[in-house]
Amino acid sequence: MKSGFCSCIPALVALWGVCPANAQSACTGPNGSRFNLEPRPNAVVQAARSVAFLPGRAGPDLDLVVATATDERGLAGSPDGFYVQRSNANCAPDLEGGLPDISNASDLFVPDGTPTVIADPAREAFFIVDLRFGLTHDENGVGIVRATAANLLSSTACPSGTESGGSASCWTIGAVTNITELNAFLDSPHIAVDPRTSGTGAGDIYTVVAQRTANGSSTSISLTACTNAKLACGKSIAVSGADGEADFPFVQVRPDGGVTVSYRNTTFPNVNPEEIKFVTCTPNGAPAAPTCSAAVLVTTENDPVFATLLGDVPMEDQLYPRHAHRLESDGKTVTTFLVYDRCDVAVTQQNGLGSPFCPKSDVALTSSSDGGASWSPIAKVSASPGQQFFGAVATDVSTETVSIAYYSTENDFFQQRPQVFLAQVAAGSTAVGAPQLLTSDFGDVQASPPIVVLDQPTGFGDRLGLAAGGTGTAGESHAYVAFTWDSVFGNYGGVPSADVNNHLTAVSY
Repeated sequence: MKSGFCSCIPALVALWGVCPANAQSACTGPNGSRFNLEPRPNAVVQAARSVAFLPGRAGPDLDLVVATATDERGLAGSPDGFYVQRSNANCAPDLEGGLPDISNASDLFVPDGTPTVIADPAREAFFIVDLRFGLTHDENGVGIVRATAANLLSSTACPSGTESGGSASCWTIGAVTNITELNAFLDSPHIAVDPRTSGTGAGDIYTVVAQRTANGSSTSISLTACTNAKLACGKSIAVSGADGEADFPFVQVRPDGGVTVSYRNTTFPNVNPEEIKFVTCTPNGAPAAPTCSAAVLVTTENDPVFATLLGDVPMEDQLYPRHAHRLESDGKTVTTFLVYDRCDVAVTQQNGLGSPFCPKSDVALTSSSDGGASWSPIAKVSASPGQQFFGAVATDVSTETVSIAYYSTENDFFQQRPQVFLAQVAAGSTAVGAPQLLTSDFGDVQASPPIVVLDQPTGFGDRLGLAAGGTGTAGESHAYVAFTWDSVFGNYGGVPSADVNNHLTAVSY
C-alpha cells in the first residue's frame, strides 16, 4: 500500500525540497488505526505506552512493528500488552499477548505494569522493560525480555491472533534487575541499547528506574548494564548523587557509545522549583557498570507540571524529561535534544480539589552539543494556543532527522479535546519545523467504556510512543506514533459506546 501522505504535509516538502515517493505503510490514515485485536463486545481500556520497529524487516519496504500498552484485559494475567505488526496489510497487529513471567534463582517475577519496547537494528532484536513483583517473596524488580525479529516473524513460534496463554515462545530470554523489598518502591523503568557493532559496550543493554528507600525518605535513579544476547545483568549503580527526590529517568546511548540519563528532581512537589538533570557515563562492557559523571543541571522550572490538571482537559500531566541524540555531519559531534512538558504560566493551587491547575501547558525543547555540559535556551515546540502535552522525541539515524510528537488541543473551540501532532528538526539544524497534524478528528479524554476495570488508566494514559527510522533515502523513512484514542466504539449489550484503545499512526518522509 503506497502512501501519499507527504502531499498533506507541506513542511516535509520544505524539509526535503521535493515530495518523495513514500515507502509502504498502512498506518497513514486520518486517525491511524486501532492497534489491538480486542473483540468489540464488552471492550475495556488499552492505553498506549511505546512503539519500536525494524525498517524493512517484514519484507520489501515493510516494517516489523512492536508496540506496548497497558491492557485491562489482563492477557495471560499480565497488565502489560505487546502487539506485533508483521504484514503491514492494514495497520493492525497480526499477534498480541501478555508478557511472560520471568524465573530466576530468587523468585518467579510476574509483570506489574509500565512496559516500554525498543528495537536493536544491528542485532535484529526487540527488548521490553517493565516492573515486576515476586510471587513467593515480598520483592519487586525491573524485568527485561528479549525477542528476535526472526521469532516475531515466525507464525510457528508466535502464532497470529491473541496469545492469551502466555508468550514465552516469542520472548525467549528474560532477566530481572534492581530486586528490592516490596516497600522499596520502583517506578518509571526505561531501557536503551548501544547501537554500535564494535567497541567497548557495543550492543549492551541499559535500564534505569526510580527507586525509593524502604522508609520512603528519598528516591534515587539506578542504572544497570546487561549483555545483549543472554541478558546477563550486573549490579545497579545510583547516578543521581545527593538528589533526594529524583524520578522519571530516561536512558539513551550516544552514537559513540556514551550512556546518558535524564531525570527530574524536586525538593517539594508543587512548592519548590523542579530541576532537570543530565548524567553522562562511559561504558565498561556489560555486565560491568559504566563509569558515570556527576549530574549536570539542564534547567530549573519555576512553574512545573507535577500531577497537574491541564486547563479544561480532565487529565493530569507530569514534567518527564526525554532526550535523543543526533550524530552531525563531521562524524564526531553529537547533538542531544531534550523535551519535557511544562506550565507556561504560574501553576494555581486548588485547595480541596486534589491537584494543582495549569492554565497553559507547553512541550519545551533544549539542545546540547558538548555532551550535556551546556544547554541552549528553552524553546517551545509549538506556539499554538491550547494545551500541548506528552512530548516524545526520537532520532531517525538514517537521515539524522529528529521527530517530536505530542497531543494538542489547539483546534478545539473549548480547548478540551486533543489531536496528535508531529514536529521535526532537520539534519544540521536545531530549529523545530512547523508542526503537522496527524489526526483529523478529536479525541475525548473523558471517554470511558461502561465496563470499568480496577486500576484502569484514566483519560488517555500518561504518554505517547514514538519511533523513527529508515534507509537513508528520502521517502523511505517512517515516524510511528503510538497514542491513545477513542474513535472506535465498543459494543455493550448491543449498544455502541466510546472505547479507549491504543492506536498507531505513521508519517512517511
